[in-house]
Amino acid sequence: MIKIFFCLLFVIGSTAFASTKENQLAVHLLSYLAQDYGEAVANGKVISKGEYEEQIDFSNEVIRIAKENNYNQSLSSSIQNLNQSILAKSKVHEVSALANKIKSEILKQFNLLTYPETKIDLTRAANLYKNNCMSCHGQNGYGDGEAGEGLEPSPTNFHDLERMRNVSPYGAYNTITLGVNETGMAAHDYLSKEDRWSLAYYVSSFRFKNIEKRAGLVLDVKESSSLSDNEIQKKFDLKEDDLMGMMATIRDINSPPPSNGNKGQVEIYLKKAIKDLKASFSLYKAGKLKEARNLSLSAYLQGVEPVEGILKSKNADLVIELETSLAKYRGLISESANHSKVESVLNPILSKLQGAIDTSTIKKTNVSSFLVSFGIVLREAFEAGLILFLLLSLTRKSNATAFNKHIHLGWISSIAIGVGAYILLSRYISITGEVAESLEGYTALIASLLLFYVGYWMHKNTDIQKLKDKFTSAVDTTLGSGRGLTLFFIAFTASFREIFETILFLKVLILDGYQQYFVGIGAISAVLLTFFVILVAIKFSIKLNLKYLFKASTILILSLSTIFLGKGIGALQKTGVFPQTSLDIFSLPSIGFNSTLEVLIAQMIMVLLVLSFFIASRLKLEKGMA
Repeated sequence: MIKIFFCLLFVIGSTAFASTKENQLAVHLLSYLAQDYGEAVANGKVISKGEYEEQIDFSNEVIRIAKENNYNQSLSSSIQNLNQSILAKSKVHEVSALANKIKSEILKQFNLLTYPETKIDLTRAANLYKNNCMSCHGQNGYGDGEAGEGLEPSPTNFHDLERMRNVSPYGAYNTITLGVNETGMAAHDYLSKEDRWSLAYYVSSFRFKNIEKRAGLVLDVKESSSLSDNEIQKKFDLKEDDLMGMMATIRDINSPPPSNGNKGQVEIYLKKAIKDLKASFSLYKAGKLKEARNLSLSAYLQGVEPVEGILKSKNADLVIELETSLAKYRGLISESANHSKVESVLNPILSKLQGAIDTSTIKKTNVSSFLVSFGIVLREAFEAGLILFLLLSLTRKSNATAFNKHIHLGWISSIAIGVGAYILLSRYISITGEVAESLEGYTALIASLLLFYVGYWMHKNTDIQKLKDKFTSAVDTTLGSGRGLTLFFIAFTASFREIFETILFLKVLILDGYQQYFVGIGAISAVLLTFFVILVAIKFSIKLNLKYLFKASTILILSLSTIFLGKGIGALQKTGVFPQTSLDIFSLPSIGFNSTLEVLIAQMIMVLLVLSFFIASRLKLEKGMA
């Protein structure tokens, strides 16, 4: 039986490996199509018969891979469309864009690793290039090596901007690994993975050797390695005059980027939000409602949310206004409102985003780095700290401090698991605003249910002495009774809820040009201050009457349950999980109300439940007294 089990594991593993290799080949071929189609076709005519036949062969090979690996209908249709476009000798930019789009979909669907897992060594790469590549590609990468003479097609000229701007480091890595069939480009899979990645970045940097680096855009290697220059330009709406200088900074990952000066990530992200919103309105006018709504969601999740913490530290009201207005904009799209009404909501949003860009050019000093980080972390930490204070105060006043170990284990493990999960997930996928909002939304809903349970349980046990006796008798069997486990989960979810988003905020601060050391000091100081305030508050709470502390805690816990319910639904509305029906009334983020009908209904149901419990217990008490 064990032998059969291991045989099955081997077969499954081998199949998965083969499928991964096929998908990598598809990506490799699509990259080649995107970068070389212009050498085969121009103005609807074939200019190189050999290149054109190769384009058709490669697109047919991608079709084969799609069929044999059961690609979904949408992806398979796109691949067929690409093949038809090549046969129809369509425009170069259309074929390249479609090939790159399909490539991105394959990378996303099959979770292929598209970035180096170890540090790039460009010094070693120079020697690798000399020994493995120079004979064909030439000493300086112009494709003029002696061994390359007469080859068809000729070796790549790494200074050819039109071609190389369609090549990502991951595309170069695949070419180095797999080679190109029926050409002089052989596979170099005998080199280690680390060497192939270093070589990929080395050949990608030739065209920047005489280009002065420019600040303005700093990308994580996991994002930049899978994107070509053209894809980065399109994604972040970079001006042509700025592109080469910024790409010189992005591609040279062995050197620190130049100072951002007064520009940084806030401008880049908010410009992307503006671009996506304008494009979503164009799609809406064209009758493409679903695409328009999806792009409006992307404008928030990929444009506003990543820098939300920075915006909040400068103008919290602006963030509230943006979230409310964007919710209303998405709601009008879903309702198929008339164009002028949708535009009347969109234009103020665009003005506010542009205003945020204009006021974001502040100098990133040590003091501002500390203060912005301190403010962001303090705001998030105090929300979790309030719940920890209530739990620890109750256990202390009830002589049940044995429960404290569960509470402390809850918040400590939430930090450890949160940071560990962030590192693990960011290693294999990109931690986007959508991921952060989804985690915050689901954990907020779980926290809401747990707090409601505790609030209901506390309200049910209105006899303080009996409650105290219950706590005391449960001390020796806390986990068995479930009370300790409940306290653990409340402390865990209260702390875990904001961890991913806070880490993202701090990461963007550093990328935005704030001083990393002082960002760290600010974050640590905020956490320490929160702990200090909690300790002082707990010490003070010992003087409070347990009856009043218990009643106040019950009301506060049930209130927090209602707030978390609203925040959880609101976060998931931003990712498109729940619908949004905007209301033309006020928003109160402090109580989790975001001016949408769905959140209002959910919170009103929760309030009615709480009130019904209070009324029922009051009637029961009066009946008992009678």
